[in-house]
Amino acid sequence: MGGGPGAGFSGFGGMDDILSQMFGGAFSGRGGHSHGFTSQGEDIEASITLSFMEAVNGVQKTITITPVVHCEPCGGQGAKKGAKRKTCRTCRGTGQAMFKMGGFHVQQPCPECSGEGSSISSKDKCSACQGRGRVRERKTVPIDIPAGCDSGMRVKISDMGDVPADGHGPAGDLYVKVRVLPSKTFRRKGSDIYYDLQVPLTTAILGGTLRVPTVDGDVEVNIKPGVQPGDELRLRTKGVRKVNSTGRGDQYLNLNVKLPTELTSKQRELVEQLDAELTGKPRSDPAKESTESTDGSEQGTKEKDGFFSRIKKDFENFKKHDDK
Repeated sequence: MGGGPGAGFSGFGGMDDILSQMFGGAFSGRGGHSHGFTSQGEDIEASITLSFMEAVNGVQKTITITPVVHCEPCGGQGAKKGAKRKTCRTCRGTGQAMFKMGGFHVQQPCPECSGEGSSISSKDKCSACQGRGRVRERKTVPIDIPAGCDSGMRVKISDMGDVPADGHGPAGDLYVKVRVLPSKTFRRKGSDIYYDLQVPLTTAILGGTLRVPTVDGDVEVNIKPGVQPGDELRLRTKGVRKVNSTGRGDQYLNLNVKLPTELTSKQRELVEQLDAELTGKPRSDPAKESTESTDGSEQGTKEKDGFFSRIKKDFENFKKHDDK
């Protein structure tokens, strides 16, 4: 159905390119077409551990790495000072060797000189690198951790990896994997912060103001009367900065109502009064009930009307005592 030889392979650059990718070097066909060989250094990895707040705010740290570098005494040449390299007889200084495969010629780095194009006699080899021209060097590298970084993220530092084992191509990159220690105060999900806020019983009933920690410092938060255990409050833009952005997450407060474990007789009486008022149950103290019943209907009505104001006043005193 139409189309000459090779139809349907328009997505490829040609057979030369395919073979070049297969053999990792340059390929030359019958017409003498060739591609140059490029050497690239390897990437290396390192890891760093940060505290919770260091990750939130960003920090500059240093890490120690041991990348492959050019030997300094010989300048990466592998020869002693004053010694000269000899041109490779196999590739005649080109660093490339041609191999015949069927009806094609494949060009790869010369196996005799490892693509260097020259070699060094044993007596002329650099003693520091044993003629390899490469050594591992211990380095201390500064690294800027951006605000908002989280566990599992990687920070890239260009050109701080290994130099090529052969030739003089660019060095690889350094990738630093981040690990963040958990906080004793907060929990984090992405750019949002979560905090368990203990709310005194009296504050849950009457409302009030509580001081709450955030990653930026303490803030005052208003608690509305009648909050329930498990209710959640949202503090907008009080979370973590988003990496490489001006946006921030939020902080969420999970409200836990704190109940007293011990009550004085006065406090117990107040709670019983509140329970009787809210549930409609009779008071548990019959002596007081008898006294209230003989006071007359008018006085009893006045005491009933002022019950909540008395309860509020007593609970406020209870709250002060509880806060102490």
